[in-house]
Amino acid sequence: MDAPQEWLDLWRRAAEADLEGDRRLVADVCGGIHLVTDDGPDDPEEVIALAIAGAEAAEATAAGLDHEWALYTPQQAAVVASALFAQIEAAGAALEKLGEYLHVMDARQDVVMPEFDGHDDLNLSNAEMFVGATGEEAQGVTTNAADAVRILAQTPYLGVLPTDAHETITAVAGLLGDEAKLNTDHHIQDETELAQNYSSGFGCGCRITLHDSVGSPWEFERGDSSWNLLRLADVDEAGIVHTWTELDATDACAHPGHVTALIRQALSAPT
Repeated sequence: MDAPQEWLDLWRRAAEADLEGDRRLVADVCGGIHLVTDDGPDDPEEVIALAIAGAEAAEATAAGLDHEWALYTPQQAAVVASALFAQIEAAGAALEKLGEYLHVMDARQDVVMPEFDGHDDLNLSNAEMFVGATGEEAQGVTTNAADAVRILAQTPYLGVLPTDAHETITAVAGLLGDEAKLNTDHHIQDETELAQNYSSGFGCGCRITLHDSVGSPWEFERGDSSWNLLRLADVDEAGIVHTWTELDATDACAHPGHVTALIRQALSAPT
């Protein structure tokens, strides 16, 4: 990974790793885009849809980075930087092509490309220049992309992330302290069964018992690919849970601090 371009391709390697994992979140999010790009966009609606999807993704990424737990490690930041730099380069190239495409419309006699006017009476030639110049400028600002991504990727992460759901729930219990009790009575001991449960998104059988702001008892556990809080008062006589709260951090190896913050937030909310 010493070559600069390899660092710019870090986002592609992350996408490939996603395909090999259990969650495949990248593949799910990009699924609609691939419906168009796999065969190549070949009409205006598809090209417009791709441009809009890119804009929405960039805006949502910026909004997501406003959250405290948006990223856990500098390595994750490197992947995001790699993808954002790639977006800037691709958007710049697209803007340049868009400017050039105005001549295609002119050749079809769908528009008239007038002489360039450098004064106040701007015309289509000015638009071509503005679009093309912006595209060229956008590609130029990625000059330091390789170094930025490399530095982020090589920055040591000083924390310790869990490697499975049991480590996550154990760490969360420790962070909650005296307000919670870790129940390991139903912990799955059989390694084969444990591996099968992890692969399908379930936890290790351990639970945390804790109370909300008014003293009502709750349990925290790993469900079907989600971390869940259930109020014991909502469990009927047959032991069936009718309502529960899914936390926004769904990864089995989510940062324990993130999970703990979400638990406290959920239990402090009025019910």
